[in-house]
Amino acid sequence: MQKNIRGLLPLFGIIGGFLALGAVLITSGVLPEESAREFHALTEVSIPSDMKVIQEPTLEENIFIYAVNDIAQRGIDIAKSDARVKQILEENADRKAALTIAAVQPTVIQDRESGELHYGSAGQVIITANWQVVDGEQYSKPKRFTEIAEKNVESHQQIWHVLVDVDRGQVTQLTQQADRVIRDVAKANIVRTHVNMFVPNAIVVETGSTVRWSNPSNLPHNVVGILNQTATAVIKSSTGLVLENRISDDNETITNEESDSVIAVDSGFIQPGSSWQYRFDREGIFTYLCTIHAEDGMRGTLIIASSS
Repeated sequence: MQKNIRGLLPLFGIIGGFLALGAVLITSGVLPEESAREFHALTEVSIPSDMKVIQEPTLEENIFIYAVNDIAQRGIDIAKSDARVKQILEENADRKAALTIAAVQPTVIQDRESGELHYGSAGQVIITANWQVVDGEQYSKPKRFTEIAEKNVESHQQIWHVLVDVDRGQVTQLTQQADRVIRDVAKANIVRTHVNMFVPNAIVVETGSTVRWSNPSNLPHNVVGILNQTATAVIKSSTGLVLENRISDDNETITNEESDSVIAVDSGFIQPGSSWQYRFDREGIFTYLCTIHAEDGMRGTLIIASSS
């Protein structure tokens, strides 16, 4: 027995040496685990929030393009240079779809001490096309509620996910989700917040109208945007449409220099089965989106105009 124990003494010595070395490393704090204890993610690194709108939509070219940061923006140029993406954009321009192009990756992390940026090379661009059909006819220009009330509305949505390598400047993968079609019946002064779609997504309402956004879907949505209350029809916001110049009664063109007031509107979350309403007392334009599903192209426009 003693002989066996003596044979194990060298092994005990090696183990003891490792334990002693570990104790030294722990007390010195050079182990990765020890360093990690002192790492505070919220104070030592930050995620820069510099979302930028690259293209505003108009009635002639209803395309909204944005990126979550400068690095992600590279992915948009890379995607738009791809032949398959070019075809997607051309086809949807022909059908006058509302296009949203959102560069949502990569996330950029910044070291707060050095200012150094860290990010992966994998970028993602989401392309969403929305278009609507009212009683079998393409709905490409906003109409008054009185013109479409009680008519059948089909809202179509297609989404493509474009993966890019922002360092190499190439598209690595392009996939398309299954087409989504929502069918509804238009109701006066009501906008439905279906799954990632406002129905109708563009409408003209009379001044003094109260519009209700109702949520028949199983997801929460919100209505967040800019209300330009003005007598002019040349209005632009960070997420909205630009209307053509309107000619006044004395044949003078009304310009956006006559803008009166701009109001930020936020409905808060509209839970499934609930609704939210807002009264529009003056002429103008309300451009809005669902911030939860903005990258899926969930945006809309209300044009507030007098009945005359």
